[in-house]
Amino acid sequence: MKKKKLLIVEDDRDIRDIVSYILECEGFEIVATNYQPAHQLPVHTADLILLDEWVDKKEGHMLCVEIKDIHKDLHVPVIILSTAHNIEDIAKTCKADGFVRKPFDVDELVIEVNKCLNCLPPKLTGKV
Repeated sequence: MKKKKLLIVEDDRDIRDIVSYILECEGFEIVATNYQPAHQLPVHTADLILLDEWVDKKEGHMLCVEIKDIHKDLHVPVIILSTAHNIEDIAKTCKADGFVRKPFDVDELVIEVNKCLNCLPPKLTGKV
């Protein structure tokens, strides 16, 4: 079975490295980068994007909107990572597929990624 490829867009190298390590241990292939304009991101090769809410002085939710607009035919899920208290509202506004609050719980990060990739076992999703 081919590994799912995740694109992590995070300008804090330590967080980028930690998230990459956690998700690699879960069996995902990782491509990690700091900020790039939406049209330069390798979205076409990703199965999911994890996007920091604040990357290189740009609001991640605006980058999310650009990604969704430019790459709308690809339907790549986007998860916003943020310390913002209103991250749920931010995620809804930019049509992100999920969100993870920082500092994050490792299990919650993995569950949200799997949920957005629709590969959670039935017990975790509540589906039978």
